[in-house]
Amino acid sequence: MKEYSILINTCDKFEDCWDPFFQLFKTYWPDYDGTIYLNTEYKDYHYEGLNIIAIKCCELNNFTIEKQATWSQCLLWALEFIKEDIVLYMQEDYFFKGKVKNKIVQEFVQIMDYERDVDCIHLTDQSVLSEDNQSKYKGLYLAKINQKYRISCQAALWKKETLLKYIKPHEDAWQFEEFGSRRGAVLQHNFYAVDKNWVRLNHFEIIPYVFTGIVQGRWKEAVVPLFKKHNINVDYLTRGYVKDAPKRTFKVKLKNKIKKFPKRLKSNFDLMYLKLTHTFNNINN
Repeated sequence: MKEYSILINTCDKFEDCWDPFFQLFKTYWPDYDGTIYLNTEYKDYHYEGLNIIAIKCCELNNFTIEKQATWSQCLLWALEFIKEDIVLYMQEDYFFKGKVKNKIVQEFVQIMDYERDVDCIHLTDQSVLSEDNQSKYKGLYLAKINQKYRISCQAALWKKETLLKYIKPHEDAWQFEEFGSRRGAVLQHNFYAVDKNWVRLNHFEIIPYVFTGIVQGRWKEAVVPLFKKHNINVDYLTRGYVKDAPKRTFKVKLKNKIKKFPKRLKSNFDLMYLKLTHTFNNINN
């Protein structure tokens, strides 16, 4: 079977998540023996007993600290650095809460290795919508073409060459999901989702984890009992809790929309160009 690697996408301001994440990783995924890439910007990182490579993507690409690379640019640099063809994508605040079904992950990797028509497998029931009929692959359903989150940042196995086709360096994570999903409706790569009658949150999960332990820069309360169970000490007051986050005023929301407008405009133009070129290529083929 072809080797695959795990990419933990992060940035340096989330380094307080790394020790808890990898302590739980080591506890709940002891039979993973491959490479783990941690997509840091400038910082190095190690955790005893795990084969972690801190990419330091901004330093690697001579990107000055005065400028801030976009989320998508950092992801692009990470994928260009990774040597394996199949990557399991996760983020630093997906804190493990149960034993990973390593055998199932390996079986899915084997499918992706041997089958040309499998570009992505979403591993949770919390991301994409699927068709009604099971595909020819046991436990997998084709993801619906037209849906809001056909591209999702939740845990998924990706063919690296496919994921690279969806990244636009100017986008943030939310724009990547939104416009990437719209690009997916044009490109129509074969994305698969697990059978939701089989894989269900809090009942049976292939990779059991807290679905984003940090929201708007604040700790989700669900991590507290999990960390306590594993004697993970965190200063929760530094970030605060989600429940205590102040409500964003209309003025703040408007300011954010105005700030994001140029990037959204660029993504819309990119999407229009993709549709035109894709249609033209189909006609000529």
